[in-house]
Amino acid sequence: MAAAKPMTLQERILQIDHIQARRFTKLTGDCIDIATQGIIRHLRACARMDVNPDASAVREIIDDAMNGRRVFAETSNDLLAA
Repeated sequence: MAAAKPMTLQERILQIDHIQARRFTKLTGDCIDIATQGIIRHLRACARMDVNPDASAVREIIDDAMNGRRVFAETSNDLLAA
């Protein structure tokens, strides 16, 4: 049985929506850090709830990152943050 190949965040976003994947590749500096953190948190929440990631949520995270807004709470406990 072959092990699953690790997937990059870019590849995962491409599976969700190709337009958002293209937008994500154009981000630089703080924007990419904010978007990466937000998208990873969204993917983890979706995995926890056993639902598919939402393309519109990814779009919103990227839009907010471009405006310098973080869309999630800064906490040290992942159970409290969604």
